[in-house]
Amino acid sequence: MRILRFSAPVLVALALAACGSDEENPFAPGIDGNPPPTTSASVVTLVDLVNVHRISEGCAPLTWHGRAAAVAQAHSTDMRDRDFFSHTNPDGQSPFDRMRDAGVDWNGTAGENIAWGTSSGQVAFDMWINSSGHRANIENCSFTHHGVGLVDTRWTHLFIQNPTD
Repeated sequence: MRILRFSAPVLVALALAACGSDEENPFAPGIDGNPPPTTSASVVTLVDLVNVHRISEGCAPLTWHGRAAAVAQAHSTDMRDRDFFSHTNPDGQSPFDRMRDAGVDWNGTAGENIAWGTSSGQVAFDMWINSSGHRANIENCSFTHHGVGLVDTRWTHLFIQNPTD
């Protein structure tokens, strides 16, 4: 996979989804399945918009998954620090590799949306909802949990189905 590098912020987004996992580890959700109170207002806005949209499409809202959020945050940090924009990091790790390495396991499917160029939850949501691949992840009713990372203007949104303990 080609790693994209940009010298200036670009409003770009990518989506990725895959199936399966073979690891078993617990997950750490926020309070009552919502993002913890220390989560940025932009991330809370995005989470609210995603869940309102999912409900309007007949899907259940996503439950916050603390470990997935930590993996998402780490990927957003890595994209900023190593100046790349891709689902696959320069070491060749996919989102699924990163989640498994962090002890995130799921039964079914998992997916990732990434974006670069805004710190606004509303703008990130608009970018993703207006892109068929990203919208498909948001509207995938089989996803039950998620975690979001935001560093500067780099977003990572991980989706998982039925995390295992």
